[in-house]
Amino acid sequence: MAGLEVRDVVVHYVDDDGRTATAVDGLSLDVAPGEVVALLGPSGSGKSSLLRAVAGLEPLSAGSVAWDGHDLAGVPVHRRGFGLMFQDGQLFPHRDVGANVAFGLEMQRAPREVRRARVAELLELVGLPGFADRDVATLSGGERQRVALARSLAPRPRLLLLDEPLSALDRALRERLAGEVREALTSTGTTAVFVTHDHDEAYAVADRIAVMDLGRLLQVDPPADLWHRPASRRVAEFLGYQAFVEVGRASVAVREAVGVGVDVEGCVALGPGSLVPDDDGAVVGTVVAAGFRRGVTELDVDVPEVGRVTAVVPATRADGDAHRPGAQVRLRVEPAAVAVLPE
Repeated sequence: MAGLEVRDVVVHYVDDDGRTATAVDGLSLDVAPGEVVALLGPSGSGKSSLLRAVAGLEPLSAGSVAWDGHDLAGVPVHRRGFGLMFQDGQLFPHRDVGANVAFGLEMQRAPREVRRARVAELLELVGLPGFADRDVATLSGGERQRVALARSLAPRPRLLLLDEPLSALDRALRERLAGEVREALTSTGTTAVFVTHDHDEAYAVADRIAVMDLGRLLQVDPPADLWHRPASRRVAEFLGYQAFVEVGRASVAVREAVGVGVDVEGCVALGPGSLVPDDDGAVVGTVVAAGFRRGVTELDVDVPEVGRVTAVVPATRADGDAHRPGAQVRLRVEPAAVAVLPE
């Protein structure tokens, strides 16, 4: 089973000035059966355009989209066997929860008892048991998205395409639902492509993350590999790495501090939390600003030869005056938050 095969896809669109622009630029990507791949990138990177092209909602200017080795050129949206879930859920207001979930099964002409059992199964899966008779107007935003997810899973789509499904929710709810979406997809063995601009969502949901920028695919890797081994400075910058040290130009002290030798080529990228205040630390910096975020104190520190980085203060060391702006602070390096980029 080959799953989804995207080959050299190009998608064009006409901008507000009537000019033709490129949304997806010669992109190739495979998604194996049962795999969840997140398309991660900034706004305008081409993520949603690619998703719509796979669904058949956008015409291809070049390239091909295939499923299990069969080219989908000319196959209309409703015959591809793919499911779609969008940011606003798009529930049918005139149907109750159960009827919304059962919609795809009705289109498949599934028997009533089969529909009833499948609806109950999926509402249980998404944490809404007993909600079948509820009016969708009475649901919270998170509940509406759970219903939309259950509806998209009900007909057992060959591929589920999710376009920023959680972006309209508040952060705490997004974080909780991201884990629930992952559990629902994996427990049903659903092959899925999940579009997001939120790094945490991508890490929580995906088996692999495909980073896009300006219509191109920059890197595809499992979440841990992507973070620890970004393929380029552009990928590292997008992932949140803050400072970049060119090894060849760095002093011995800085190279030793970040844990690389003189034989290393390229540059070292330091992410948030790569530096931690420590009285025995080998790096010295000046505190520019301090703030409290998500239960920890974060310092914006200017380090010579490195630049400005975020240092996370351990809870046992949140000692006020020592971290005032202008104060000197000694720092140690956390190797797990440092990446060596290719030259």
